[in-house]
Amino acid sequence: MNDVAGKALEVLKKYPLCDRCLGRLFAALGYGWSNRERGDALKRVAVMSLHERIWRREEGALEEFRRVAGNIGMQAAPLYEKLYGEKLEARECIICGGRLDEVIMKAAENGRRLLKAYDVSKYIVGVKLDPEVEERERRIREEFSLPYGESIKAEIRREVGKRMMGDDMSPDFEEPEATLLVHYPSGEIEVQVNSLFIRVRYWKKARYISQAYWPGPEGPRYFSVEQAAWGLLRETGSERLILHASGREDVDARMLGSGRPALIELKAPRRRRLPLERLEEAANRDGRGLVEFRVEGLGSRRMVRLYKEDYSQKRKAYKALVAFEGSVDDNDLRGLEEFFKGRLILQRTPRRVLHRRPDVLRRRRVHSVRCRRLMENAAECLIVADGGLYVKELVSGDEGRTTPSFTEVLGKPAECVELDVVYVEHPGLEPSSLKPR
Repeated sequence: MNDVAGKALEVLKKYPLCDRCLGRLFAALGYGWSNRERGDALKRVAVMSLHERIWRREEGALEEFRRVAGNIGMQAAPLYEKLYGEKLEARECIICGGRLDEVIMKAAENGRRLLKAYDVSKYIVGVKLDPEVEERERRIREEFSLPYGESIKAEIRREVGKRMMGDDMSPDFEEPEATLLVHYPSGEIEVQVNSLFIRVRYWKKARYISQAYWPGPEGPRYFSVEQAAWGLLRETGSERLILHASGREDVDARMLGSGRPALIELKAPRRRRLPLERLEEAANRDGRGLVEFRVEGLGSRRMVRLYKEDYSQKRKAYKALVAFEGSVDDNDLRGLEEFFKGRLILQRTPRRVLHRRPDVLRRRRVHSVRCRRLMENAAECLIVADGGLYVKELVSGDEGRTTPSFTEVLGKPAECVELDVVYVEHPGLEPSSLKPR
């Protein structure tokens, strides 16, 4: 203890420090104490040590106590007044400027009120520190070789976080709903509200509906799945909505059958704790009977990756209306089915999207094809394939950019007239659990 007390006194002889800032230099020593308690204890021991030297009439002890008392502060005040007959003028803490206690208390009080306004119950605290404050603290630790301290940032985060805790609010470092950012030494606070994620499936019951909302000079060209979900913006008081889907279908393709799994991200919501039934009702409020949602639960930021990960590994099932140039019979269709069973397809980026996508070669597999003849030059085909396969080009061949194709195998032009997605594979979803719409 003498070494620790001696170190503390060395620091105080040179620098005025508040209880928190002194105690923080020794934060790793002892257990169950706050830095303020450490600092207070060290200062009291320092006063007792100096008083003992004065009591022994050690030469220079009185003068040394007079010099250091202002750096110690209130713990030295009673002895100072007794010895010198005057009030002690404590000096301002060189690290925090004497504002640390006040900032912590007000940040916790105002931060709690602000987070409640955003319906937040799980939070973390961050600190934006003036570099000069950080540098002063670092310099003192290095000057006196004090390896057991902690940073002022760490103390502010911890102390503000503790004071905000209650039955309705607590820190959560895994999935916080918001970050309270404390600026020091100004004491200003700001809240960064994390998004609310809702797991859904959607069905597109009509064609020419885009997935994302793309506004133009005269408004969006197509109604979109994102627009259809805008009722969630009003219900949750959010600023913006983003759809993270497991792949996407063409604007002129319907999404039927299993529906497409997706995450709806709601930016900066003011209402988070709503029943799933109410969220589903809000999601379907603006669908115009063209888009339908089923809410399956709440999600999280880390789930976005699961929805966006390589969807080529997930199977999709498509229903295609195919028109042929010339007639086809059942033998032709059986031939298609046999040829494309487990067939690897090589596809260059289709000409129709070359203006917005790089020209690359894709390898995708067709797992099965089943065709039903509708008339002499038309058939309905159910195609099961890797995600990311361009089905329209599988049919047409896209002037040789996709091989093999229906056109190539049959030796006559074929075209996909209409396309529907009827199944999207997703982890944890078994075919038996599907509820087609």
